Amino acid sequence: MRLLKSVICLAVLMVFSLIHSSVSFADDSEWYWISSDDKYSKYFSMTRITTVSSQKNIPTCIEDWIKTGYAPGGAAEAISNMKLPIDDPNKLSYSLARIQINPQERTLRYMEEIFYTKDGTALYTLKYTNPVIKDINSQSFDEKFYAMIVDRVFNKGEGGRLISKERWLTLWDNASGDSAADTATMRQINNDIFVWIWQENKDSSGNVSSIQFMKKQYNVKSLTAQTLKYHFWSAQTGWIDQTASVEGIHSIIPESTEDVEFGKIKEYAAKNPSWVFRYQLNNPVSANNTAKTAAPAASTATSASAQTATATSPAATGVANPIGSVGPIGAPINN
Repeated sequence: MRLLKSVICLAVLMVFSLIHSSVSFADDSEWYWISSDDKYSKYFSMTRITTVSSQKNIPTCIEDWIKTGYAPGGAAEAISNMKLPIDDPNKLSYSLARIQINPQERTLRYMEEIFYTKDGTALYTLKYTNPVIKDINSQSFDEKFYAMIVDRVFNKGEGGRLISKERWLTLWDNASGDSAADTATMRQINNDIFVWIWQENKDSSGNVSSIQFMKKQYNVKSLTAQTLKYHFWSAQTGWIDQTASVEGIHSIIPESTEDVEFGKIKEYAAKNPSWVFRYQLNNPVSANNTAKTAAPAASTATSASAQTATATSPAATGVANPIGSVGPIGAPINN
């Protein structure tokens, strides 16, 4: 799958001098570098990760601070998408955000965000009185932040899965298109399996004519399914949210395309219980699924003071991000 393969590729997008010139705070030892591209550099704090709440000694809400550096193109995009009252993109150098993560649901929400000039002067502050809960998937701007922070707490390989060749599970592939399940998003709660699916449809010439990006829920006991979120793309429409048009819970028809997909997903979950039940409160694999809280976990993050020129590629796969936002969407209140 041409578009899917680009999600997991590593690319050298810029040399260190370019990163350093566009992100002036790169030598700040508070922050650990995750990745950079021609618009953004992403960092997270390894010293400020805290557990806000837990059950059965398993963290259910994790809080941390993250940092985003903006090249001119990224600053302009962020200002436009977030409708920030900043008149000149050249003024915006970086932002700090306090986020909270729910590892059981694979979600993230922004609690507050502060935008700064190069010299550290605050340009604008957002506090989210009703934070939007964001699903984390392959098209999320926040996916790498999520993975690195969760790995610091649980050390289950979230970051490695993002760039693994095993990330995408092929469900079917023929002349009309192909479909794959994102195992990075796969999780099981009791009898329910949740996963994001990327489906490409092709025309008679073999070109991608449309894409369906769906969050689905399958029940392995009742043999039912439902689409929880549905984003559609074509060259004519761009990305549109069609979640409102999908049906509710329904029985899976034997030998249907959905049944083929369900069979592959169910088989994968059965063979990889430790992965799909990770972080869950009722984990049949291990009664002691406790978080790692001591020594730092091995990760792809690098201290900002020792970063190299290698950077991971953007999450976008040749088609504009279907979620459509850089950073959070919420109810901003300017302090």
